[in-house]
Order: sequence, then structure tokens, then C-alpha cells
Amino acid sequence: MKDLRKDLTETWRVATRAPVDNGGRMIMFMSALEGEGTSSVAASFAMLAAQRARKGVWLVDLNLMGGRLFKAFDRGGEFVDTYGQVGPAHNAETAGSSFFSISPPPPPPPAGQKKDAGLFVMHRVGDTKLLVSRFRKERLEASAQVRIKTGEDYWKAVREIADWIIVDAPALEASPAGLAICAQMDATALVVRADKTPATEVSRLGQEIEGHGGTCMGVVLNATKFDARIADEISG
Repeated sequence: MKDLRKDLTETWRVATRAPVDNGGRMIMFMSALEGEGTSSVAASFAMLAAQRARKGVWLVDLNLMGGRLFKAFDRGGEFVDTYGQVGPAHNAETAGSSFFSISPPPPPPPAGQKKDAGLFVMHRVGDTKLLVSRFRKERLEASAQVRIKTGEDYWKAVREIADWIIVDAPALEASPAGLAICAQMDATALVVRADKTPATEVSRLGQEIEGHGGTCMGVVLNATKFDARIADEISG
């Protein structure tokens, strides 16, 4: 994972102009194909937002079973030298709601056991206003199925807590998770490797997002000889 903050000036400008529903601003980054660098873009954008935030920035890894974002900020991760260690876990299932379902449901804790932070948690990164998510998949049975829910309750609650909510969605070819919640976002930016991704794939992703009620903010061109930048229109 790479720190791309210096390359995202134009992306920041466009994102701050996106209409906001209510409360904090909610932006999702998503790609058509795997290996486009979406996590690097999302993490870097969240770090930019944290430099300007008043209440805080939530960086949410929608690939719950992967956990790559948390690892980048945890001990030995790519961003630890810059920001320091992550802090303790805090429950992120606001007001008892969540954006995922688990089948079969995990068993309740044994009677008398002190309640902990839960399955989906946030960790503050060093002394910054950035919080990164972690899903404690090790607590689930091997046969458990985790699905992203489409409802708005969770996301409305989070808007009241943070200035920015940045969502890193899995590539469409790997999972439709991003499509399930794109309607709850203020905008979705499409991450594209200009030297790799066919324009037809980018166009199809944009159509899928809009078909599911989302709004495409534009295209972040990543891994080019130029700076990562945002295009106002999807070509192809």
C-alpha cells in the first residue's frame, strides 16, 4: 500500500464539492478489477481528510474478511512509521445497528463475561483524527457467511459521529458489496489503472453504481506516469 496524498489534490477538490445528505461527508472508492490500488487511494484520501477534520474521519474497509486496511496501520504496516501505533478497539456498531449480517449468528458471550467492543471495531491511528476499521473474523465459525446489508440506518448514524466516512470497497469482479451500499454514499469514485483497465470495464462499473442508486464522482487514474488525478467524466 502506498501513500498517495500528494497525488490526490484534485480528487480532494472534487470530493469536497459533492452534495452532502446530512452530517458528515461519505465517499466510497471502488474499482472494476482487482489490483487497481483502491486501498492505497482510499487510505491516502482518509489521511488527507484527517488533517482537516474537526470530529474525526472513519476509514471503513468493506472487505470485512480481508482486513488489509487495518494491517497497513497496525504494527509492521506501511503507515506505522508515519502515524504511530493504532489505539484500542472501540465498538463501531452504532446504537446497536450494523451494515452487515452474519449467518448463522455468532453465539452470545458466556454469562458473566464482561462485554467487549464487539465484532466490528474502530481503532484511532496514533494521535490523529483518523480511525480505521477492523472486523474480528477470528470470532466467527469457519462456515459463517457475512453479507453487506443495503439499509441506511447505520450510515445515517455514522454521519453524526464523523466529519468524513471513507469506504474502501472490494473490486466489482471480486464482490458486489460496494453496490449494496452505494446509494447511501454521497458519491463513489472509480479507481482505475490507466495502463491496465479497459474503458469498457470502467463504463460498466459506473453504470452498475448508478443502476443501484449511487452517484459517480469521477475517475481516479492511478499508477500512471502522471499524478493520480480525477477525471470529471467516465470515458469509453
